[in-house]
Amino acid sequence: MIIEVEKGNKSSQDKIIRIWANGEIITIKDILRILDIIFKSEDANYPISKGFEGRAYFLKAIIDVYSGIPLEYVLEKYELKRKRKNNSVKPIEKLHEILIETLKE
Repeated sequence: MIIEVEKGNKSSQDKIIRIWANGEIITIKDILRILDIIFKSEDANYPISKGFEGRAYFLKAIIDVYSGIPLEYVLEKYELKRKRKNNSVKPIEKLHEILIETLKE
């Protein structure tokens, strides 16, 4: 599995996480590492010192999901639905697409 952390666009400390699992299992350790990056990024983008909630806002969304609130509702409530339609990672669904992508490299 490859986990890449890149600079985001929201602030100087914003982070974007890209994951390529290639069929590998994402472990609890991986999830906690990802959460740590997201929490720090939320604090940088939405600092408490400027009246925002920082990581607490994201934690509230996690607690809502944990509490059984439907995911679609949580995504809307916390404005977490993907805003951009173009995703830079195209899912490969067919064997011939995999082979073509491999030949291009």
